[in-house]
Amino acid sequence: MQQQRLKQQHALMQQALYHNPSLMSGPQIEPILSGNLPPGFDAATCRSVYVGNIHPQVTEPLLQEVFLSTGPIEGCKLIKKDKQSSYGFVDYFDRRSAALAIVTLNGRHLFGQPIKVNWAYASSQREDTSGHHNIFVGDLSPEVTDATLFACFSVYSSCS
Repeated sequence: MQQQRLKQQHALMQQALYHNPSLMSGPQIEPILSGNLPPGFDAATCRSVYVGNIHPQVTEPLLQEVFLSTGPIEGCKLIKKDKQSSYGFVDYFDRRSAALAIVTLNGRHLFGQPIKVNWAYASSQREDTSGHHNIFVGDLSPEVTDATLFACFSVYSSCS
């Protein structure tokens, strides 16, 4: 029952984000911040996105071309991790283009592999979660993002 309700909430959120043009205008385009972003992280000033789970056949020029669809890019860097996937960073000239990239490109398939797109930040700034209680949520669709999970669990008093 709970799982079915979460699936319904996820479907409604995805439908609202991707099919409602009014959500894509002006300041309403802000993605829901993930609860595990560092304290003091300010998305209002962030113009860079992290791109994960990139297929090994994706090249830096291709990555740049895909992300140009959401706005002008200041820089793009692809880091080859291993034979199965890579990651990268895309720097935009403005925050709105970066937010649009998170909302529209997260979960997009490149060479059959869904990419993960989120705000970029230094990992040394990540929130200390060593004193937190954890649950594992698995077998999720590639379209499920940190923001989607945070929205589903944010009904509880503390969630990260």
